[in-house]
Amino acid sequence: MYVPTPTQHDPRPDAGPPWWLLIGPGFAALIGLFLLTVVYRFDGRATLQIELGMSNQAMLLSGLVAYLIAAAIAFPAGLVLGARFPTALTVPALCLMLLGVVLVAFTPDSVLFLVGRALNGLGAGAAIGVTVALIRRLRTGRGAAAGVTAGLGVVALATAPLLGGLVSDALGFRVVYVVAAVFVFVALVVAGILGIVTLAKAKPAARPMPYGAPYPPQGPPHA
Repeated sequence: MYVPTPTQHDPRPDAGPPWWLLIGPGFAALIGLFLLTVVYRFDGRATLQIELGMSNQAMLLSGLVAYLIAAAIAFPAGLVLGARFPTALTVPALCLMLLGVVLVAFTPDSVLFLVGRALNGLGAGAAIGVTVALIRRLRTGRGAAAGVTAGLGVVALATAPLLGGLVSDALGFRVVYVVAAVFVFVALVVAGILGIVTLAKAKPAARPMPYGAPYPPQGPPHA
């Protein structure tokens, strides 16, 4: 007689995340590193510091220390959970960064500047943690991905004061953060799209066993 043949899900060994899943959090991490040093300049006081009437000590605490503390708080969450929930962490991180740069771009005083920098740090720390977690899970090209990401990060850190200073002198410091907000928004869209694509590709497909029919025949069984 006919016996229903069981089906099984296509076995999918843990091959690690696809390399393109790094694009969203990696882009966010680079923006975060750029924002870390963009408030400073090598040739004197930053335009932002002068316009907001901040002392060197206040600039150090609000511009750098608050950013680093917030990033240090958020980094472990991205590192521990980032490989499993990359999009679920990257999207909120980018939302925090977007809110932070908007606050800094339109801040009337040093208080909102501090809040904006802290939000930037939270988002950047989480994004960097997710990026590191994904790179650690790559099966192939891990060294190349780590090298490229680290190299671009150093470039972002080094060039931010120069570019920020040039734009601030020409157009004002607020323009720097408006442009940064555009880049953060683009990274947010990219991360969301790649997350949707990843979910679509991750749906398991059922396939029949190597023998027998995948479905039982219709009608009464025959002896």
